[in-house]
Amino acid sequence: MKTWKDKTTLGKINTVLLALFSLTGVVMTILYYINPEVYPKIGSYLVTIILPLLPRFLKLIRLELSDQMIFIALIFAILSMIFGIDFDFYKNWYIFGNPCYDKIAHILSGVVFAFVGKEIMLKFYPTGKEKKDYHRGFATLFIIGFVALTAAGWECYEFLYDQITGGHMQELIAPGVADTMWDILGALGAGIITAFFISKKK
Repeated sequence: MKTWKDKTTLGKINTVLLALFSLTGVVMTILYYINPEVYPKIGSYLVTIILPLLPRFLKLIRLELSDQMIFIALIFAILSMIFGIDFDFYKNWYIFGNPCYDKIAHILSGVVFAFVGKEIMLKFYPTGKEKKDYHRGFATLFIIGFVALTAAGWECYEFLYDQITGGHMQELIAPGVADTMWDILGALGAGIITAFFISKKK
């Protein structure tokens, strides 16, 4: 494990952001127990605490992401989890009178997780003397599949959150299967477009 001195500037920024991310979850959880009517999303707050442990988990399975990728994923997580869910931007952020923060977040997730998917794939195609070649078609399929997995996984999380806690994550904007499917299609569409651009060999 790298010490603080061994980390790059961006690595140090990531460490601070990860700590603040978890701290936000801790504060929101405390507020839930003080006033659950105003701060009702305990499931989301707990995920906010735990989510920063994901980079450590990836290291355990030898899928360490670069500092740049962790930073991008962190910024997206802050926008989608903390601002979107914990601070209710999904319900209260409007453009031209329409609540569109949710759809923007899902589309951006497709782009972000396409880059994450490619970075994970490249871990199996190292550079240098051990450099392996990869087929662009496989890379495209892998990236799209990774985006589809994360998009579907997020909707499963929303569904389980609602079922377990009695929340309304799947009804933040509009209830029903149609809203869930548009969320997945938005992420998948953005992921497919991104995959065609980033699947080229370096």
